[in-house]
Parts: sequence; C-alpha cells; structure tokens
Amino acid sequence: MDGNGWPRRMKQTVSAQSEWPLIENASAADLEQILLLEEACFSAPWTRKMLQAELSGNQFAHFLIARGSGLQAETTDIAGYLCFWVVFEELRIMNLAIKVSARRRGIARRLVTRTLETGLEKGAHRALLEVRASNDPALLLYERMGFRRVSTRNHYYSHPIEDAILMEMDPLLVPTQPDSPHRVGKPEEIENGPSLSTGRCDMLTEHVIAERLRQSSIEFRELEESHHRLDIELAELQKRHVLTPSEEIVKKQLQKEKLAKKDKMAELIRLYPQRQDHSTVH
Repeated sequence: MDGNGWPRRMKQTVSAQSEWPLIENASAADLEQILLLEEACFSAPWTRKMLQAELSGNQFAHFLIARGSGLQAETTDIAGYLCFWVVFEELRIMNLAIKVSARRRGIARRLVTRTLETGLEKGAHRALLEVRASNDPALLLYERMGFRRVSTRNHYYSHPIEDAILMEMDPLLVPTQPDSPHRVGKPEEIENGPSLSTGRCDMLTEHVIAERLRQSSIEFRELEESHHRLDIELAELQKRHVLTPSEEIVKKQLQKEKLAKKDKMAELIRLYPQRQDHSTVH
C-alpha cells in the first residue's frame, strides 16, 4: 500500500487504444518517470529499489501506466500508474498514483478497470485493497466501481499515522460504465454463445440477477449475510500478524465455509435465467 491511501507487468503489451490516455504495461525504461510521480504524490513514497522489485523481481506483480498529458496526444509522459498483484485467486491493488495535473479525467477509473480485467483473465475471483480513512476521493472511486468496505485497520499508515479502510470486491466484477459492474466473460464463453458472463447489453448481468434474488429469495439473502459475516471474522483474524495453530485452523475453516457460501450463491445466479424461462413457458 502507498502512504497516502491510494492502494499499491505483464508479459504481453496491451494493444494500443485510440482514446486518451494510452494504458499499457510498464517497463524498466519507465522507472525514472514512475519514481518522480511516486515522490510527487506520496508522503511515504516507494524507493527506487522497491519499484525495481515490482517491475522485474516479483512474479506476482503487474504494473500498468497511463501515458499522455491529455493535451498532446503523442506525448510519452506518464500521467498515472497502478501496481497490483495476482496471487492465485486473489487480486490485490498495491499502489495507484495520478499526476496532479491529470486528475479528475477518468484515468484512475481506466487503470482500475484494466486491472480488474487482467485479474479475471488470470483467474482471480476477488479483489482487495486498503485506503486511508481520510481519502474520500479514493473511497468514492472504489465504491462506485463495486468495492465495499469490509473493516478498519487501526493505525495502519504512517507519515501521518492513520487508519486504513479495507475494501473488497467478491466476486470480482468489471464496470462497463460508471456504477454498473458486471462479470467479464472468458473468450470461449463469448465464442460459444450467450452466458451470464458475456456482459452483452441484451443479457441479464450477474449484478442485476443478484439484486433480483436479494428481493425474491430468502435463501440467497441468508447466504449473502453469512458470507459477509465470514468476511468480517476473517478480516479480524487477518489483523493479527501472527496466528496461533488453533487460530490457523479456525481461519482455514472460515475460508472453507466462505467458499461454500459463494459457490452456492453463484449456483443460484447461474440457474436464475433457466428458472425464469421455465416459469414463462408454463
């Protein structure tokens, strides 16, 4: 995580985009500009060595940059960057920085959106991040993109000392437009025909189906409440730096229960269109 509350590479280069800014993968050649941006944005910036480690020494790390000033389309200036990790099924946003002169232009949203898309492509199911409690713009951005507040980590930040808000998106979703997240489908799902995951505008998205189930299904609401309770219990355990053997057992059991709840919720969402079609026919 960064020191100001904005949360803290990929083999293939992201294809060029016609619109500004250009979102692409960072390389070692971008280190100097990234370091300058880091030092300009944060009271406790990452060091050169830390940034080098994320760019080339961490197998889980990915580094995106937004290139362009917004005024000169061909500029090579870096307007912002986002560093994130994908560790098995979890995506963790580590650091996000936007140049002061380039803020309020949607760059942060585009960087986060590309990050979530990459996480899904690599098999992540959930996303996590921490934000300074006083960082209202960051909190608002993430909430609008589908993250929710899970817990508070007291005195998490230094320079100055401040609490962190832990935020989570589970299941992992990608917004197609402001305030309307949906799950992005895998290429084979799109090729093989309609599914809940294609994100096509003529299909019900999982987000919409979940809202309908909350209104009509007691089972779904109970599963969601249990899932949220397990989230809170796990978050409380994760606040401790060292767990006893018995606490590790409890943590594994909570994770197992949480996965079972999520799988059941996903099943109800998956079966919803079929049941609706069946009720319409009859």
